[in-house]
Amino acid sequence: MEKYTSKILLIVIILITLAKLSLIGEGFMTFPDEVRYIPSGKVLENIAHLDIKEAAKSLNETQARPGETLIKTIPSALQYITAEVFGMETYESKNSYPLFLFNFLIYCLILLSLYKIAKLLLNNTILALFSILLYCCLVNGYIYIRHTLPYDCSLLIMSYVLLQILKITRDDTFSIKKALILGFIAFFGYVVYPGYILLFTLVFLMFMINKVTKDNFKQRIKYGVFYGIGSVLCLLFFEIIARIGGTSYIQDSITLSKTITQGDFNEGFSFLFKYLYNVESITGIIIIIGIVIFIGGLFYKIFKYEKLTAIHKLFIITALLFIAYASAGYFFHKMIWYGRLLHQFFFILALITTYSLWYLLQNIKYKQIIVLTISSIITLTFIFNLIEYKSYAYPQDIAWNIIKDNPGYELEEVCEYPLLKNMLEYAQEKNNISINNPDKKVIIVNACYYHPFNDKNLYHKYTPNNNMSLLLEKPYFHNYNGYLFEGCNIEQREMYKETNLTIRVYKK
Repeated sequence: MEKYTSKILLIVIILITLAKLSLIGEGFMTFPDEVRYIPSGKVLENIAHLDIKEAAKSLNETQARPGETLIKTIPSALQYITAEVFGMETYESKNSYPLFLFNFLIYCLILLSLYKIAKLLLNNTILALFSILLYCCLVNGYIYIRHTLPYDCSLLIMSYVLLQILKITRDDTFSIKKALILGFIAFFGYVVYPGYILLFTLVFLMFMINKVTKDNFKQRIKYGVFYGIGSVLCLLFFEIIARIGGTSYIQDSITLSKTITQGDFNEGFSFLFKYLYNVESITGIIIIIGIVIFIGGLFYKIFKYEKLTAIHKLFIITALLFIAYASAGYFFHKMIWYGRLLHQFFFILALITTYSLWYLLQNIKYKQIIVLTISSIITLTFIFNLIEYKSYAYPQDIAWNIIKDNPGYELEEVCEYPLLKNMLEYAQEKNNISINNPDKKVIIVNACYYHPFNDKNLYHKYTPNNNMSLLLEKPYFHNYNGYLFEGCNIEQREMYKETNLTIRVYKK
């Protein structure tokens, strides 16, 4: 029965992972943050011209994310090649496939790394596979695959370091060299995306306390110092590169740390649970139940003076970091949670939920059938969530298609609310579209990025003229729940739901 269950779980994981390939070709360069991808291409151009100073400058044009810029030179180079070969613009929607496939590869490597972590902590193949299935079914696990954002790259690096730390602390195979290398790699993960400072801290604390005893405490402190030295060396490496380009990585990091203020400070402690309920739906509710059960079991172990395992320590550190961050926002108005910041912890939530489930089922005869039943429920939830996610449209994707299908037409943008960003500029510029023919016009409504979106008096629904025909109407991407928890406060989320924006295309 165990082999049968393992095979089923593995097959479902593979199918669910492959299903995410259906997301290819849409969403590229949608969010303002995605313009940080362009410096990766500049780095390649600068290097090609042997301009090291400009290359160093371009590497640090991403607000304290030079590691991400460096990594994304790989898909950027591929996009340059495919654009030349197939006669496309580098950043047009149809040329986003190299980036998507790169993101998909990173995602698959994350799953592999998380499986190895789960196998170490849960010591059971079925449980490890179930935890990966649970993670695979989470919207938060795959929502960033369409976009050029640094979250998954950083998560892959951090999870790799955590895996090595769990192995080293389990086998007691410490060395100065390993400590230096892991410290360097961990900080590189931070340089890729500084928003994961909590995960960086968690990994270091696991290095310090997992399997620590009175006998090896002093030795662990020594290796912790060298781990820190490795991190400092990575910091100095990127600071030197930044100085070559006439900037400062340290100064950029300080400036960036003061910008995490979009959202609602009052949601410091409730944001996670709102996200799980509103975005992840049934799967999120299962995780909430898993958290409650795990906390109950943890207190029971503590009161009984039972030895805590690595997974308990991992959760305790995570909980303390979460409380510290939430407190900084709720009480001192310093930090705010986003969905992308929760992303660094979702694999831990999948682990503890799996642990809690097995704890409840340990004395039940047909526990594997129950596991398969729950697997079926979260798989169906994933299917419904994926179908909904795919129903939303992105302005730039529509614009490129409209331009190609309607040559010679003037392209006009109409925003039903004051915009933060015109999302058609690149498409208009690269296709040499100018306003000179009022009789041949295509109007795209809501090809705009709105932030903040919270004043009903500023919203005005567009009414087309009688001589215009509707070519297309699709739900506006930011209405999707997964995106509404990326910097929107309660009021903004409610207004998005009330207005129910759509992207509409009219032809005159």
